[in-house]
Amino acid sequence: MEQKRKTPQIKICGITRKEEADFLNEAKADYAGFVFFEKSKRNISFEAAGEIFPLLEKEIKKVAVFVSPTLEEIKKAEEIGIDIIQVHGTMRQEICKKSRHPIWRAYNIKNNFGEEKQSLKQLFCEDFNEESGISGIVIDGAEYGSGKTFDWNDKVELLSLQNEFKAMQFILAGGLNVGNVAEGISIFKPDIVDVSSGVENENGIGKNREKILEFVRKVRTYE
Repeated sequence: MEQKRKTPQIKICGITRKEEADFLNEAKADYAGFVFFEKSKRNISFEAAGEIFPLLEKEIKKVAVFVSPTLEEIKKAEEIGIDIIQVHGTMRQEICKKSRHPIWRAYNIKNNFGEEKQSLKQLFCEDFNEESGISGIVIDGAEYGSGKTFDWNDKVELLSLQNEFKAMQFILAGGLNVGNVAEGISIFKPDIVDVSSGVENENGIGKNREKILEFVRKVRTYE
């Protein structure tokens, strides 16, 4: 099996404005995340996302982020040209069977990871099979887009779970920023790091060009 990347790829999530495509192109990000969840302050319509997609360099893969989506929602994302589906909450089996794109299964760690390991393992064992289409595991903080990390002190438990599902891409999310991403990479050695609030403007509205560039620099100069 191919060894995990020493330097992870980068996903900038919660894109909502056309000018942010320029920021990601300049930074040469690997993934752009679009949140289709009405309760999120980063929610974007399919129409608005579809207008941003052509502005991104073709090398940047577009990730549709959902919470307990319906098959109809998945189809709408596919129609506008999404590359990857990221699912939090409930995963409907019909999505696994009918989606034409790779799926990242996300899990929000709400409490102590050691206490949640069995439920998480059961969830993934039920989700992951040869026909599921699931190619990645996203480990996120307790609340969607909260800007808070989960308890990294539980790293031994999480690393053991990573080993059990090592055929999957491992995406580290939840509260990442310039100040802690190097530590996160050092501990978990993820394939992909996923940032949102950590590269936003001070008022929490929209992405900040300088923060994106600095985050990307921090990740790609990691040793």
